[in-house]
Order: sequence, then C-alpha cells, then structure tokens
Amino acid sequence: MAMVWAARKAYPAGLMSTTTTINGTGGTPEAKTRVRERWVNGLIGVGHFMSHYYLLALPPLFPLLKAEFEVSYVELGLAMTCYNLLGGVLQAPVGFLVDRLGPRRVLFAGLALNAIGVLLMGFADAYWLLLVLAVIAGLGNSVFHPADYAILSGSISPDRLGKAYSAHTFSGFLGGACAPIGILAVVQFYDWRAALISAGIIGLMVLVLMILKRDVLQGEGSGAEATKPEPAVSDPSGLRLILSAPVLLFLAYFVLYGMAGGGLTAFTVSSLIDLHNIGLDPANGALTGYLFGIVGGILAGGLMADKFPRHMVTSTIGLSLVALAAAGPAFVVPSAYVFTVMLAAAGFGMGVILPARDLMIRRIVPPGDSGKVFGFIFVGYSIGGSLAPLLYGWLLDLAQPAMVFQVSAGFALLALAAVALANLVSPRSLNELAPPSR
Repeated sequence: MAMVWAARKAYPAGLMSTTTTINGTGGTPEAKTRVRERWVNGLIGVGHFMSHYYLLALPPLFPLLKAEFEVSYVELGLAMTCYNLLGGVLQAPVGFLVDRLGPRRVLFAGLALNAIGVLLMGFADAYWLLLVLAVIAGLGNSVFHPADYAILSGSISPDRLGKAYSAHTFSGFLGGACAPIGILAVVQFYDWRAALISAGIIGLMVLVLMILKRDVLQGEGSGAEATKPEPAVSDPSGLRLILSAPVLLFLAYFVLYGMAGGGLTAFTVSSLIDLHNIGLDPANGALTGYLFGIVGGILAGGLMADKFPRHMVTSTIGLSLVALAAAGPAFVVPSAYVFTVMLAAAGFGMGVILPARDLMIRRIVPPGDSGKVFGFIFVGYSIGGSLAPLLYGWLLDLAQPAMVFQVSAGFALLALAAVALANLVSPRSLNELAPPSR
C-alpha cells in the first residue's frame, strides 16, 4: 500500500510527460501545468453545468407540456423519474466502463447523448416520444460523475485537487440554478420547443470545444510513461473493491446525505408554512437561503480542503451544523426571517463538506479505479434523493411538518456516523484486500 500511495504522490505520469514535451516552447513547466489545469477545470466544469441544466430543463415546462400532450403531472413526473433514476443507477456500470475505455471517450459519448436527447425533445410530437428521449438523455447523464472525477484525478495536481473538486461541484449546482431562468427566458420570446432545442445546441457546442481541447483531459495513468502497478503491490479492484467496507460505508453516507438534503430542498417551504403559519415569501426566502448556503459552503470547502487536510474534522463540523440548524425550526419560533439564517447555515454545512468528501473518497481509491468507485458511490445519492420526497411527503400528509426538520437533522447525524466509520476502517480494510507481497 505504501508503494501505491507513493506512486500517487508522483502526480500523473501522463501530465508530467506532456509538460516535459512542451517545455521548450517558452515558460516554466509549472506555469504550463497551471494553464493546462485551468482548461481542465473549465471544460469539466461547463460539462457538469450542462448536466445539471438538462436535469432541471423539463420541470419549468410542465404546465406547457401538460397542455401540449394532454397528460397528467404524474405522467410528466414519470419522464423525470426515467431521467433521474436511469442517470443515477447507471453510474455504477458506467464507472467500470470509464476505467476500461478511458474517461474522455465515455464523457464525450455521454454529453452527446444528453444534448441530442434534450434537443430532440423540442421536436417531440407525442408523450411516448418524450419518454423515450428522457431515457436517452438519462443514459447520457450517467457518465458525468465517474468520468469527471477520473479526469480530475488524472489531470490536476494533488495539492490543488480540493479546489478542482469544489469548482466541479459548484458548476453543477450553478447549472441547476440557471436552468429555470434560462429555459423560461427562451419560452418568453419563442416557445418551449425553442428552449429545449437551443439548450441541446449549446451542449453540442460544449462537446465540440471538448473534442478540440481533448489532449488536456487526461485520465489516471494516461500518457506514454504511465505504467500499471506490479501485481505484488496492487490494490483491490473490480467487485472486490466495490464491496469493500469503506466503499459500502461511503455509499451509505451518500444515501443518508441525500435523504437529509432531499427533505430540506423539497419541503422547506410547505413545512414552514404549515408549522409556523408564515407567508409564502418568507418561506421561499428560507429555501433560497438554504440553496445559496450550499453554494457558499462549496466555495469555502474548496478553499479549505487543500490547506486543511483533516477532512474528517471538516465533515464533523459541517454535518453537526446541518443537524443543529435543520432542527431549529422544529423547536423554536423566531421571527419569520430568522428561518432564512437557520436554513442558510444548514445549507452551508451541506456544501462545505462536499470537497472534503470527494478527497476522502479519492484517498481510498487505487490509481485507475476512480471511475468505478465514484460511479458506484454516487448511486447512493440518487437513491437517497429519490426516496426523500416519498418519506417527507408522507410526514406532511400526516400533518407532522416539524418532523420534516427533525428527520432531516437525524439523517445528517447518521451520515456523520457513516463517514466516520468509513474513515476509521479505510486503511485496515484496504490493507486486508491487497494481495500479500511475494
């Protein structure tokens, strides 16, 4: 194991090889490396932006699509379920594909499917066709997390990887936030078909830019000088790695994190109105505070991650803050706008732990296995995010709005327990899985 981690510190062979070849063109190798990393962060970031933009492109159009195709909201919700669940569950097998074929070509194929699927939705003349295209777009959406993390791990210097993970996560949240604004802006001047067609065209333009700059997008172990670890010191791989204790605990962590955040995202407004009889505007203000708190937390977490490598401490503080702030509305009755501060604090806690989370996962991943591990673990977030609306909606139907906040806080504490256990067993369990030295 020590040799594996030493090899990781040697910083991607493909990247160093490329830096050496361009050294004669002027400028220091460090300066050229930083320029290359900016391109990597920019390309991966804009791709992740489009992924989340597409994820939320349909919901703003539901009233128009309902009238156009004469369907119910349940049927439109089925289209989103096909898109979200397919894109989430397929991340696990796509991760294996990333490690086998290389993240770059998988990313290109996924972005193409995603963009083309959304573009063709603009030409759909029947509901069943919209459903088929949602499946195609969801298939394309499944590649981003496994491919992106494999490229970032192979292209970014370890001492700047925390900021890169933070920028990646931030770009996704930004894409989701911009989707309703962008889609409805086009609808205002044209129609819903133009909104989807133009979104698809933008994604294809991003794909063309990625292809033109494809040489900067290096996966782990890329380059002529890259070599595979010797069998005697290799790490667990394949299903044995996926089913190891740390990976399964991180999977549980993602499920619990998704359950905690899913309730606050979907039902903060309804719960505050039912529990404290406040107006719609201050209730929406609390939700807005929560969402902006996440964004601020992600940025702060990225700055902290590289300079403060004790990621378990960051996770403990962040998730404890989530639990305390999320539980607040269930136990106190302040003025309406204080809820915005409480929920903003909860959002900050949810966001600040994300770069640390990604670096903790990377620490347990042997070189060349980022795609399968990140892909598998992110399935947990899709599971948690899919189950959360059912649970919290049931609580509201039972007229228990306070429990929405209490249960969210409870899931945050359970997530803290899961990540603590994952951190505790990681070195020992991976050592046990590694084959004996000969």
